[in-house]
Amino acid sequence: METVFTFDWDNVYSIVKKGLEDGSITIRDSVAYWSKGSGKSGIVQHMPLKKMLYDPKKLNDISKLIQSTHTTQMAAIGLSTTIIVGAIVVQTMYLAKKIDKLQEKMDLISSDINAQNVMFYMEKMSKYFGAIESARVILLDKSLVPETQDIAANLISQLSIERNEVLSLIDNLISFADQLTDRHLEKMLDFITLILDMMPKAIYIEIQLCDRYGKFKLAEHLMRENTKRYNGTLQHYKDWCNSKAKAAIKGENTQIALPFHEKKDELKALFNCEYNQLLLKELTSPNLKDMVKEEKQTLSSHYA
Repeated sequence: METVFTFDWDNVYSIVKKGLEDGSITIRDSVAYWSKGSGKSGIVQHMPLKKMLYDPKKLNDISKLIQSTHTTQMAAIGLSTTIIVGAIVVQTMYLAKKIDKLQEKMDLISSDINAQNVMFYMEKMSKYFGAIESARVILLDKSLVPETQDIAANLISQLSIERNEVLSLIDNLISFADQLTDRHLEKMLDFITLILDMMPKAIYIEIQLCDRYGKFKLAEHLMRENTKRYNGTLQHYKDWCNSKAKAAIKGENTQIALPFHEKKDELKALFNCEYNQLLLKELTSPNLKDMVKEEKQTLSSHYA
């Protein structure tokens, strides 16, 4: 068994728990703030942390891992699952192992499908997830913030560009998959499914990076737009899979029936993945106006 740090709800202020339920408080980068519209502003509490045991062997199935943790006492707070999944994604090698698996699938496809555009897609996706892993490593230690301002700014810019490219490339891969034989199609289904399962975790890390460096409005904007873009691509993939499966049932394209039948459980798990959507939950803005005013007053009295 290993550990991750998650919120210690037993030591969270009751006012924070109540505020999370009624929307008057928002949590950004492990800090509870009064949210805009609450009538108050500033920090309410730096969230207390505790170690949570997890089994790394279950890391490839987050849903089973969540079930094995003590979430019952936190069930009343809607953030529970998101926080646990987020902690696993950021603090463990979960995503790194997924990236390794992705690279294996890239190698398989690249060696089996001799197409220049596919090689181009593979290179772009590998670069994006490499940058995501770099962001995750930076997020592991909050004390690095003063030394990594320039690195983080470059990463945020790079990730925004490369994420849009990856989502566009997935749409292109779906179109390309229409031209494949059943043998190649099986590998492509594996690849696209894995990418789309990883994207919400990657977007979550990108948003956490923005929050860590105080770019709250940017984080909110990116979460809102990325969620729409991701869900659009996911729906496109779902519609495409459904159309191919229906065609096979009707006997219009029987040669592709087997790959879709064999991958039906993985596809269903992707399309119905609740925690992926929780990671993409819209963010609430903290109200920081009075905090800035208080800091200025403190500085004025200090230097008077």
